[in-house]
Amino acid sequence: MMLKKILIGACVVLFLLVGTLAVHIYLETKDQSLGPNWAMSQVDFNADLDSLKGESIKKELLEWEGMRDTRINRTSDYLIVLYDRKKQDPNDIVKKVNADYNLQSTLFHPSDAQLDGSCPAINKNSVTYQLGSFFRKIFKN
Repeated sequence: MMLKKILIGACVVLFLLVGTLAVHIYLETKDQSLGPNWAMSQVDFNADLDSLKGESIKKELLEWEGMRDTRINRTSDYLIVLYDRKKQDPNDIVKKVNADYNLQSTLFHPSDAQLDGSCPAINKNSVTYQLGSFFRKIFKN
């Protein structure tokens, strides 16, 4: 009798976890035309970026409509921007930064291999990853 209760409890927990994963993937992949359409882009700089210029760029970008956050990596000379794609275009961000700060920055475009390995925290052979891939394929089609 006790074993039956444990098995039923484990099945319920497993069902809830799989259901939660399915709902999460659905919410992340469905058409989100009603709310902000957040995107993250990387702008690579061709030269070393001093801290004053970097802070000036960050401050200016955060004043733009639809910009949510900016981060600068001075060690590797790139800028990460989080913005609403309905209000900003990443190519326009690069053009404006180049024009205002006399830079030759470019928009980073990841390779297919980089996109495939976009989540370094998850083992590609795990059941969680396989379930996530399954649900993502279902909801994308």
